[in-house]
Amino acid sequence: MNVIIIDEEGTHLLIGRGDRFAVVERRNNRVYNCHGGKRDSIPLADLSTITKILDQRDWTDQATAQATFDKVRTRWTELSQHMR
Repeated sequence: MNVIIIDEEGTHLLIGRGDRFAVVERRNNRVYNCHGGKRDSIPLADLSTITKILDQRDWTDQATAQATFDKVRTRWTELSQHMR
């Protein structure tokens, strides 16, 4: 199943695969799992292999993933304003 990037803020991406969603981190053209301390990664260009770094527990419903992403967005905005 195809993985799509729904939204992005700073280094974080909200991604979707069918009716499941997750928040991941993108750095240096790689995508990292940021759930439960796992730091495995895959190339950004190869999102089709996302199951190498995300398991079933990392995927959630859209509302939960969006709420998590919104928290990341708020923190990113606050940090960037503080760094100016």
